[in-house]
Amino acid sequence: MYRYREIYSDIKRDILTNHYRAGTLLPTQEILTEKYAVSRLTLKKALNLLADEGLISSKQGSGTYVRPRMDNQTGELLPLDIPIGVTYSHRDQKISSQVLYFNARLPNAKEQQNLQIEASQPVYEIKRVRLVNDQKYSYEHTIMPVTIAPLDETILQGSVYDYLGTYAKIQLTDARRVVYAEGADQETASALDLAVGAPTFAIEQIAYDQKGRAFEYSVSRFTSERSKFVLDIHLNRLY
Repeated sequence: MYRYREIYSDIKRDILTNHYRAGTLLPTQEILTEKYAVSRLTLKKALNLLADEGLISSKQGSGTYVRPRMDNQTGELLPLDIPIGVTYSHRDQKISSQVLYFNARLPNAKEQQNLQIEASQPVYEIKRVRLVNDQKYSYEHTIMPVTIAPLDETILQGSVYDYLGTYAKIQLTDARRVVYAEGADQETASALDLAVGAPTFAIEQIAYDQKGRAFEYSVSRFTSERSKFVLDIHLNRLY
């Protein structure tokens, strides 16, 4: 990966995790070029990518600011355009997990294709309910190659992304998401305390790290009462 894309991914993660807060100034270019040991030209390429996504904006004579995102006073809006987990989308609230199933097995054909792995490469299969302020929020079914990092149920009680970032230096930088509505099957209904056939909102996702490797294939399902999502759109040019 080009160095400027690595810097872009690093700053983007710091923005999304609130290290650089909305409405505040980014560190100066002098500080950032020293931090990343790159030229101003390389840094400028990274900042241009962030500006194109609408994450930052520059004010002449003032500096570069983190762009405020849509107001979310309820804390229940999950951004569809940003690959982050519940821990960060609801970072000011109590987040917990109920692990329903955890094991390792060989991948099926769809999992091999989505994760770009061979049939002989084992994967973790994880099923857990995510709770926000002790209320059931989503039911996650996750497949992850065993080679990514060692996992156990204690780790699954918290943020897997935090663990991967600390232990394996894996950063979630990109994702392909497919969203759709469907009726709850027996498994989903049991996990979320719903009636079979009750409406749910699903996000099917392939997550990629900073090197472009697929490290997670998951389907998360949300109840209709808590299915509030936001998609910010930024146009950086006119057609």
